Amino acid sequence: DPASRRRPRRIGLSLGVFGTLAVAADGLLLKLAFASGASAAVAVIYKYFAAAATMVLFLTAAHMRDRLVKGSGKGLEPFLPVPSRLGVKYIVMSAGLNIILEMCYALGFFFTTSANVLAFASLAPVWTTLFSWPALKTIPPRRTLVACVFALAGSVVIGLGFGLAGSADQSQTETFRALGLSFAVGTGISAAAQFTLIQKAALRAPETNMLVAHGFGVALAGAVGFALLPSPIFHPPGTPLYPGQAATGYLVACGIVCSALAISALTLACRFIPATEVSLLLQIEGILGPVSTFLALGEVPSTYTLAGGVLVIFVVAVHEALAFREEMRASHE
Repeated sequence: DPASRRRPRRIGLSLGVFGTLAVAADGLLLKLAFASGASAAVAVIYKYFAAAATMVLFLTAAHMRDRLVKGSGKGLEPFLPVPSRLGVKYIVMSAGLNIILEMCYALGFFFTTSANVLAFASLAPVWTTLFSWPALKTIPPRRTLVACVFALAGSVVIGLGFGLAGSADQSQTETFRALGLSFAVGTGISAAAQFTLIQKAALRAPETNMLVAHGFGVALAGAVGFALLPSPIFHPPGTPLYPGQAATGYLVACGIVCSALAISALTLACRFIPATEVSLLLQIEGILGPVSTFLALGEVPSTYTLAGGVLVIFVVAVHEALAFREEMRASHE
């Protein structure tokens, strides 16, 4: 049935687009929290414990649903099946990668501009393509490879403006810039590794629900925030642990929407469409993030950021249009 064959891709694409739009607000909410008095360590603690609490509620509801389904005798598939030994291995590895990804992402926005973070994070499709060949033994479609080349070109254009974009903190030191660059590069690499691992788990241990790994990952990321408190770089002396009502609200919203909901949607999307394609969809954030921080905070993106962002958006749109055309052709054969 052509319609049934198209349904998984449409589900994956819908989840990917939702996750991308939700995570696009991450940088803005973090920047607003920093502007309202939150330190980097406090932001990590509040954001990721809010995300962890949301994941606990969601996974608990899913477990209760599974118990009801099992008792009804309707034969429906459980949402949270008991993982195999291999599945547990993937959950542990994914949780570790998730800690790295979340920490790089949150701290990158503290040490440099949104445009700079997202410029290097937008290399994720290239990294995903490289990781997919040895890990998944699959060769991406030619259109995906071409799109990755152009996405790389767009991110290089954006990267040319690194350090040139306006910043609310003009007194950034070279240490801050180096940390910002490191965290930004780490975001792209860890995101690609995470997407590839999720897809490999779906192939080798399909019964494993990787949302469990995300729940563990954000909880551990929040705990790492406490380890950052003694550092004057991440938590300057005299900075309160309670950053105030406004900053707390931004961080809680960021944890719920941009981490728990967004990453859950992107994790599920990897079960329906290729990891490289999910990474490509995320490139939309590369333009939405800097634009939103510019409109709300006056953080000025450079001409390089605008030019590279337009190129990336165009590449994603063309890639998805070609994928849809191939899908329609296949359904009529």
